[in-house]
Amino acid sequence: MTLRPDNTLISNREMLQELVLMPFRAMARLLEGMTESNSRAQALAAVSAIPEDDLRAKGLTRADAISMVFRHDA
Repeated sequence: MTLRPDNTLISNREMLQELVLMPFRAMARLLEGMTESNSRAQALAAVSAIPEDDLRAKGLTRADAISMVFRHDA
């Protein structure tokens, strides 16, 4: 057994699991960062933040607003 940086004990098996999973977690963080920096993903996040009442006032459904994001390729 050894100590983690937060001073909790970790077994050899847990340490091995952490070492095996580390590159996969790093890859997931990289892909997540790339996705969040994508302009289309940012536009979709902006559409999801629009309240339903505002969409109805403009005569749109959420599906219409989302399809507009995909229609206008950045």
